[in-house]
Amino acid sequence: MILWSSVFLCLFLAVRLLYAESIQNKGLFGFAKKKLELAEVILLLREIEDCLSAGQVPEREVWENLKELPAPWGALSYESITALRESGGSLLPTLKRLRSLAEDQATALLDARSKTSQAFAQAFACASLVPILGYGLYSIVPGMTDQSRPWAFACGCALLFTGFGALWMVRLAETARWGGLPKENRVWLLGALIAGERFLAAIRCGTPPDLAWSKAVDTLRVDALNLSIAWGHSVWETPPNPYRQAAEKSIVSAGSSIKKSIQVSLLEGRPCTDRIESTLLVMRNEVSAIIERELSLLTTRALKPLFIFVAPSLLGLLFYGLWLTAQAGLQESLAETGLF
Repeated sequence: MILWSSVFLCLFLAVRLLYAESIQNKGLFGFAKKKLELAEVILLLREIEDCLSAGQVPEREVWENLKELPAPWGALSYESITALRESGGSLLPTLKRLRSLAEDQATALLDARSKTSQAFAQAFACASLVPILGYGLYSIVPGMTDQSRPWAFACGCALLFTGFGALWMVRLAETARWGGLPKENRVWLLGALIAGERFLAAIRCGTPPDLAWSKAVDTLRVDALNLSIAWGHSVWETPPNPYRQAAEKSIVSAGSSIKKSIQVSLLEGRPCTDRIESTLLVMRNEVSAIIERELSLLTTRALKPLFIFVAPSLLGLLFYGLWLTAQAGLQESLAETGLF
């Protein structure tokens, strides 16, 4: 009884800590925090856009607030808009594109949260099944009180295996939310779009396309070094594409398409902004489709840890409890007959 009371006390404290974390705007698995960050970005960009559309100039504090936005939005917005202001270019197209990008990120985040909630619920349910089953069998099955130590050890082993299954399901949900990208390359989704926006902002400021591309790729070296290597610093080089994941291939192929458009623009002397905007839009749609497909397959993939870890643990615990009961009953029968 002391053991099971400790288990349920630890479970209650863990749930309480998770709830407290979500209340403090950190959010379970980072969803709430990222939602608030994107809402802050959208609100500030919309404020500046509405002010400029009305023919007014925002206050200096409003421009400075762009620096305070969560990374990487602060550096992207402030540097791109500052460069356009210094060159006398139009700010509204860049502001609209940045706001649209933030709104798409917020929509994708909500969609991913709704579709991964089932997997998270399954993970927590699996982690709580062993204590419930163990305590129930210990309470109602006769002869279990005499086998408390082996039963506690069996419950601990089953709880360990179900914990592995729950962690596996959480990992599957996180991977599906990012379109199958590895953890070290998940910054590619936003980094590629940010680099594209910086490139377009530099083009509108009058920067040559090849130099604008070099500056855009240089911004990726801090947070997305692998992406900067995959895209290449020069528009005339074509690095190999050894990546296997569909999202990685799509992002790297978008960089190659942008460089081809820049090459054609330099050779023929024609503008390339329209083609690059189309390339970025196609990349966003492809990555969104990949994420949608991964999320749709999540419920099926979550069955693997259920059948490998959770179901064998629960069935094994049940049969072990029945075996302990049968063994205790057999010993009592032998003791009554005087054979044991």
